[in-house]
Amino acid sequence: MRKSHGFSLVEALVVVIAVGILAGALLDRVLPLIGRAQHAAFMQTKADLETALLLEAAERITRGEAESLASLAGANPMTLLLRPPGNYLGSFASRDDEVPAASWYFDEHSRRLVYRVGRYTRFDPLGGPPRRIELATEFVFEDRNGNGHFDAAPDEFKGLRLTPLHAFAWPD
Repeated sequence: MRKSHGFSLVEALVVVIAVGILAGALLDRVLPLIGRAQHAAFMQTKADLETALLLEAAERITRGEAESLASLAGANPMTLLLRPPGNYLGSFASRDDEVPAASWYFDEHSRRLVYRVGRYTRFDPLGGPPRRIELATEFVFEDRNGNGHFDAAPDEFKGLRLTPLHAFAWPD
């Protein structure tokens, strides 16, 4: 009788194919979850920034510095957070292709906050720049005296918000 030692080539091939199929099925389930997590992190950071902008505006109003509210529109809102997110790279004038995916930075040239959308997500730029969201801080007020700029006494401050400069769709 002949004694068998180890696997045959066919058995090894079957194991490799089975592991490959299982790995493919696992990746098919996990990759969309990574995209959803990136989307949720983006939305949370955006909400935190809008809250920080409103808190800064409230502080300025209570200190009697309401005339300086409009200056928040061109400023970097990340500086208002006690601790910026770990994927915030800083403030600089950079080419977008040098910035890693799923990262934030403030573009000093355009005075916009930019988020580079990560991989493994279903992001549709709807005609805007691919895999990039540009946000501008919008100063909202009711111009009661009609002069086109904010005057604390007659005009009514309505708020600050981060507004995307290009439409996009980021389905779950």
